[in-house]
Amino acid sequence: MRLCDKSPADLIGKEFGCACGKIHKTPLSYVDISSGAIKKLPDVIKTLGGRNAYVIADENTLKAAGEYAVSLLDGGGICSVVHLLGVEEGFERPEPTEQTLGNLVMGYDKKCDIIVGVGGGVVNDMGKLLSKLGHIPYVYVPTAPSMDGYVSDSSSVIYNGVKSSVPSKCPDALVCDTDILAKAPKKLILAGIGDMAAKLISICEWRIGALVTGEYYCEEVAEIMRKYRRLVLDNAGAAVNGDKEAIKSIAEGLTLAGTAMTFAGVSRPASGVEHYYSHLWDMRCLCEKRQCELHGIQVGIGTLLALEKYEKLKYIKPDKKKAEKAALSFDRAEWERSVRAYFGSSADSIIKIEQREGKYSPEKVLARQKIIFDNWDKILQIVEEELIPARELCDLFIKIGHPTSAEEIGEDAETAFCHTGDIRDKYILSRLLYDIGEK
Repeated sequence: MRLCDKSPADLIGKEFGCACGKIHKTPLSYVDISSGAIKKLPDVIKTLGGRNAYVIADENTLKAAGEYAVSLLDGGGICSVVHLLGVEEGFERPEPTEQTLGNLVMGYDKKCDIIVGVGGGVVNDMGKLLSKLGHIPYVYVPTAPSMDGYVSDSSSVIYNGVKSSVPSKCPDALVCDTDILAKAPKKLILAGIGDMAAKLISICEWRIGALVTGEYYCEEVAEIMRKYRRLVLDNAGAAVNGDKEAIKSIAEGLTLAGTAMTFAGVSRPASGVEHYYSHLWDMRCLCEKRQCELHGIQVGIGTLLALEKYEKLKYIKPDKKKAEKAALSFDRAEWERSVRAYFGSSADSIIKIEQREGKYSPEKVLARQKIIFDNWDKILQIVEEELIPARELCDLFIKIGHPTSAEEIGEDAETAFCHTGDIRDKYILSRLLYDIGEK
């Protein structure tokens, strides 16, 4: 049986040898995605050796499921200490910053022997980081099908003003109650759909990146993403109308997206340039002290923007001399001025990243150009095989009420795209366009 044909529960406690050369496995010891799953939370905690739980939530998720979870723990003989993530001035919800993590660490009660995260992406990212730092078991109870990091072994955080994906710890157990998820606000369900739509771009760019840079790629992991992305998009209409089976399909897709990242050891299976739009908007919002849109909504818009740009890519005929001239004329001082103008206080961190990685080094660009020009037809074939028409996704988004433009959420698309290649050494569309002199 192929990995993509297995359910989340089928993957627990097993290792899978793969043609890619890796042994795929997940540290997860328990997964339950079902109606009423939260009622088993005390037993799950006891199985993991927990008797005193450090419960992480925010004000909204405490009401959605946190208070009920604490009552279940009390009834099951498990003591609990609740920590609510704070909201910084100018924001409506917690942000994954150093301050948020620091407050979480400072609030930790040393008698606690297990961490329980009840909430969305920020709660989970902080819980996974604290679990890794303290070598403490972690149980995650999601309150909405809104993001794909349920069971990944990385966390999205803003450090020194730069949004990054950093190693953390995969939860030991996922207690995913579909009754709770079905009650989530429609916008959070839309966010989960947007985050799964992103797998169109992520797999396309993973394949292109493997071709151009020689990076690791696994077809088995990629097929997991294709299968569950199709499942989620096919059931999107029913999900936003509260259909529990459709909600369950989204939850399974989001869970397997995180599992795919753990299998691969990188975020490639789940994120590409569409996530970089979101990262940049997050950074700008934090710098300007204003609330960003939900991650999945931003990623959904980024996916649509990327699809439109890939459609234009099909009509580009790369000019080798033009590309070489552009590579050799890279003006680092001008690039730094541009970075400082866009990133503001985060610019120094971005510049240091480039000094370390050398993404725009003429020598590296010229080496990539040779591969690109020798394989341009293959690149276009990958685009044709992996992507759907932008119009198709746009029509679906309009039907379900998902925003379709950056303007709808108060963000800029074009300037952001120009800087998506600056923040990390991942080969994405903006890097490809730069390499062929079409920045």
